Amino acid sequence: MTRGLCGPALDLPSAEFEGRTKWLCAELKRDRLDAILVATEVNRYYFTGLHASNGLLLAQRRQPPAFYTDFRYLVMARRHLTFMPSKKLWRPADEPGVMSCLGKAWRRVGYEGQMDSERFNGLRAALPDVEWVDIGKRLNAMRSVKSPAEQRVVRAAVAANDRLFGEVLGLISPGMSEWDIRHCVRAGADRLGQGEAFDTIACVGRNAAECHHHPGMTVLKRGQPLLLDLGVKWDHYCSDMTRSVFFGSPTPFYREIHAIVLEANRKAVRAIKPGRRCDEIDAIARRHIEKAGYGDCFGHGLGHSLGLEIHESPNFSATCKTELKPGMVLTVEPGIYLPGRLGIRIEDVILVTRSGCEVLSQTPRWLAVG
Repeated sequence: MTRGLCGPALDLPSAEFEGRTKWLCAELKRDRLDAILVATEVNRYYFTGLHASNGLLLAQRRQPPAFYTDFRYLVMARRHLTFMPSKKLWRPADEPGVMSCLGKAWRRVGYEGQMDSERFNGLRAALPDVEWVDIGKRLNAMRSVKSPAEQRVVRAAVAANDRLFGEVLGLISPGMSEWDIRHCVRAGADRLGQGEAFDTIACVGRNAAECHHHPGMTVLKRGQPLLLDLGVKWDHYCSDMTRSVFFGSPTPFYREIHAIVLEANRKAVRAIKPGRRCDEIDAIARRHIEKAGYGDCFGHGLGHSLGLEIHESPNFSATCKTELKPGMVLTVEPGIYLPGRLGIRIEDVILVTRSGCEVLSQTPRWLAVG
């Protein structure tokens, strides 16, 4: 799993994926299912370690799981997948007929709940006597707790993101546009990792009041703040971080709002531990911002899980009742957004531990340049 700062993405050990497919087989028995279909690309990778734009993982009772993919990926699949057979995938137009034959004895079939509606309707028509059981929530819960191997990769992704931010900050200077800054981030993400985990958010001045501002041609000037939200991928896993930087001497008002957001971040982090509910952590940061008089200016959730995708379950929000478990990886990102004036967000990645949490992001949270 070790290498230099660049190169193609590596995969977790084969045993990691083999263990996950055993979970699928256990689900068959637990839910009295005759089969489970895994159709979405990210979940196919989660169970097989294969990146293929087309494929289907099929687990059936009393049979080993099998991965079906088309001609483009079949040789790779047969070379890579040593713990399950790889078979040639049928043409999309033939899928209803193939499934009708494969599933003659099926009565209960598990699926992710995220399948393309046209495809799902075709399967239901081909298998009219089947009861379809959505196992998506349990699959998401499984993915939410990262194994030790996954945790090592997430740590590397976050460390790469810290390096990326440090390098980019050294390149930014007044006179550059938001688009210029976004270009620096993208180039660095390709060099230090395997590209961006999401489209970089670069907000100059009052543009930071737009939580998900699209970078444009607004030019950074001395005496202005910059909000930079960026993430890099490392071996397929995502990182995420936001910092609010002032170029020049920060105004007293900017310092005041920054201090409120930072304390909301710190209070939430101190409260995180196994057994606490996600909505309780969200409320701790939210109450602090509300007491400061800016409750209406914090309109998004406190954070989200991340892993193979930049947004996974669970999340720190008022509606998420999930209890935290060791191995979960989430962001903590309170913010205050004042249209026409400023926006400040401070985002860290944390790992839930047995006794609390570890803050993985190491970039300083108070940054003034020049």
